[in-house]
Amino acid sequence: MTVSEREIIDVHVHMNPFWRMDADAKRTLEEHSADFERKVDLARNPERFLEYLDEQNVATAAIINYVSPILGYTHATNEWAATFRSEVSEPERVLAFGGFDPRVADDPTAEIDRILDEFDLDGVKIHPPHQGISANDYRDDPDTRNLEELRQLYARCAEANVPVMFHTGTSIFSGARSRYADPMPLDDVAVDFPNLNIIMAHGGRPMYTEEAWFLLRRHENVYLDISSFPPSNLLDYFPEIERVDDRVLFGSDWPGPMVPDIGDNAAIVEELELPENTIDRILRTNAESVFDI
Repeated sequence: MTVSEREIIDVHVHMNPFWRMDADAKRTLEEHSADFERKVDLARNPERFLEYLDEQNVATAAIINYVSPILGYTHATNEWAATFRSEVSEPERVLAFGGFDPRVADDPTAEIDRILDEFDLDGVKIHPPHQGISANDYRDDPDTRNLEELRQLYARCAEANVPVMFHTGTSIFSGARSRYADPMPLDDVAVDFPNLNIIMAHGGRPMYTEEAWFLLRRHENVYLDISSFPPSNLLDYFPEIERVDDRVLFGSDWPGPMVPDIGDNAAIVEELELPENTIDRILRTNAESVFDI
């Protein structure tokens, strides 16, 4: 089966309200992104985005939005993501992710209610390098800040079967703090919330991939989203990925800086020296299970 015959599920597409970005952040994105204005046009016109998915043979795409003080994205991005999903003619093909940062929410509990009840979002993303928080900052430990609202978010998401995605890689944007890219705080989250589906976006690339592999081997509720890895190099980072192939998710990171089209990324995944059933799981069936689609 080739990519032209196989419908893909892409769990990491950056379809964002780019016009709301901080000026410096937007300039950075423009400098590193080809055809930037076309991407803005797709974000302003949900139906054209759906047409793009058809061109790339993508059945479903998760649009990843989050709160990022250094980019200028606030909790208003949650409503934007839900609205974008509702405005496409086939809303079941868009998985809308929002974000949460208890330190900048006017009412963190009310924001969790909006995410899960009012907006009915399909997932939540936490971006530690952009937010300056760790995934386990809900714990009352000497090294954490006891952000109790994170505990509340994880518990509510586990109950609602809504996955939480964590950025575990570096970032090109000014102000990002790479020490927060270490995925090891997710060990606490996976232990404390065994029913929560945890997605490690970017697998700790480039300096924390060994920690990401440890978490994948240890916790059955931890998933790897391969976005930001050049697909041709995936087995260099995770040579035994077949051992966890039931928890690996295809993510393109499109239209991020220097990222090729989704179909091109998926075609390279299909060329990897992996069994056909493993490729099927990565490109589609694992995501169907996580998102119940």
